[in-house]
Amino acid sequence: MSRGAGSRTHSQAWEPLKLPLFRAIWTASLISSLGTWVQQVANGWLMTTLKAEPFMVSAVEVATTLPMALLALPAGALADLIDRRRYLLLTQSWMLLASALMGFLTYTEQMTPELLLVCTFAMGIGVALNSPGWHSVTPEVVPRPSLSNAIALNGLALNGARAVGPALGGAVLFWLGPAAAFFLNSVSFLGVILVLASWKRKARDHDTPPERFGAALKVGLRHVRHSPHLRTALLRSTSFIVGSSALWATLPLLCSKVYGFGPQGYGITVTCFGLGAVLSGLFLLPRLRASFSVNQIVTGAWLAFAASLMLLSQLPGGLAVGLPMLMAGCCWLCILANLHLVVQSSAPPWVQARAMSVYLLCFFGAASAGSALWGSVAQKFGLQPALEIASVFLVITSMSGVIAPLVANVERNLEPSKAWPHPDITVEPPLAHGPILVTVEYQIDPIDAEAFREAAEGLRAFRLQNGVLQWGIFVDIADPTKYREVYLEENWGSHLRQHDRVTAYETEMAAKVYAFHRGPEMPPVFHYAYCDQRFPSKEGSPTPPPRNYPTTAQGVPLWFVDDLNMYDPLEDDLKEETETAP
Repeated sequence: MSRGAGSRTHSQAWEPLKLPLFRAIWTASLISSLGTWVQQVANGWLMTTLKAEPFMVSAVEVATTLPMALLALPAGALADLIDRRRYLLLTQSWMLLASALMGFLTYTEQMTPELLLVCTFAMGIGVALNSPGWHSVTPEVVPRPSLSNAIALNGLALNGARAVGPALGGAVLFWLGPAAAFFLNSVSFLGVILVLASWKRKARDHDTPPERFGAALKVGLRHVRHSPHLRTALLRSTSFIVGSSALWATLPLLCSKVYGFGPQGYGITVTCFGLGAVLSGLFLLPRLRASFSVNQIVTGAWLAFAASLMLLSQLPGGLAVGLPMLMAGCCWLCILANLHLVVQSSAPPWVQARAMSVYLLCFFGAASAGSALWGSVAQKFGLQPALEIASVFLVITSMSGVIAPLVANVERNLEPSKAWPHPDITVEPPLAHGPILVTVEYQIDPIDAEAFREAAEGLRAFRLQNGVLQWGIFVDIADPTKYREVYLEENWGSHLRQHDRVTAYETEMAAKVYAFHRGPEMPPVFHYAYCDQRFPSKEGSPTPPPRNYPTTAQGVPLWFVDDLNMYDPLEDDLKEETETAP
């Protein structure tokens, strides 16, 4: 790379900070992250002064992380369903009040071990409710071409806080005490609240009423399940976090028992990690992105992180420990920034927070499980063998880069296309009425049949990601030029919401399928509502019908299971007669 190209790459890395809104959010987030690290240091230290028992000290970490496991998915659904700006104002205010309460109880000497755990858990609730929505703000305020650089800058802020925060927290504890640390954290939320209050967020147009909470949760999980790029990011992130958590599970004891470091040496060791992440965000990652793909960067950094664990397991201590910690911090940012990029660039706006909530759930679940795993391994085999085994584990799992490569979808336009008109119908079903059967009929030249079927299969993932329960392509055996795309939706409201969810990219892909149609116009679309005694009504004003149609345990009608292998009641009756015949 030439010096000019390198300079342009470095300049582009800072491009998102030229946007006033992102710059304000980034600055406020950096300050808030510093306050969070100050409070985390104060939490652990205060518990040791109130009740110096290993179980109670570890319970502080449990109270911090448990809410994320319990609330990440519901938080993602809430952040997508209601106005995101107001929702984040509420969660940020909750955290401000929780931190201020901890400061007040500590300052007035009313804090007890039990109250500290309760307040820490309350703070964790705020963090869990806030995280999916907060991580979904960046794709809203930054153009998609700059999204990768914006996410790297977010990682730079978080890891910069990780490098400086613990040292700042120690200084605050030493000079002012834990109450001041809690008050300082509560003040750090004010910047974020002021930025959110001034954000004139453009409301998204919706032609249909919003989903109910339970339905939104199910549709979000269904979207992630049927999105190959999101599934890959979840798989890769889980396997990396499980392996890399060996570092955090063993580092405190490694520093004290193997390296002979005191508290100051341990703090410097952690600072080296954060410094490595900061240097990576400033200089290394922008240059890597100019020459390598997301998957290549993640796989290379994955192997380098494994090498840093192996080095840490072999070193006796001293200043040399700083080098592998710097390398581990560099790799950490390169990997997580790109995993964040894949998740945030693959999910459309309507499901952005729910996709991020699933990612965060996998992240924290893997971190908890990995810490327990490597703690048990270290207990049985020793600290250094545990790091060696974790290094080998990471080398093996890095091969997932070949089997399941990561792909960032920054170039895709995932904004709603509004390309689907409102269905031309005579009787409007209630929103809760279902199921709804939709068919799209194609006239295909036999010469194009194979290419059409291949292109049509590409629609499967889009339809299922948008909430469709079942999907299939059928051919008329009496006339092989006639094809029918058939899919089933839960109710009429779900179908109308799919109109809002169709992205510009999906519309482009669907246009390639429609181009095979040889009819005079676009392929005709037909809508069928499940018919029972109450729908349609004689008056023409249908009421929500009782759900008494025969279904599977998953709620899918029996006549529409196994990818549209139709259920035949007559065949069932004949089978019963055969079984009962003498």
